[in-house]
Amino acid sequence: MARPLPQWCKRVKIELIQRDMSISDLAKLTNLSREYTAGIVNGRNYSEAAVKNISDALDIPDSPYQ
Repeated sequence: MARPLPQWCKRVKIELIQRDMSISDLAKLTNLSREYTAGIVNGRNYSEAAVKNISDALDIPDSPYQ
């Protein structure tokens, strides 16, 4: 059974859709690689620093559980 996607990941995906942004756009904005950014957004990887960086760029809460 697949692990459920954290709320933070869902929030990022919603923000990307609302802003008409791609993972590549987000990666450029945050100075992270596209692959690493996709891993964070899709819940495969976790890094507090990367989550904070992405959250700040999208102006969303940085807690994965909010």
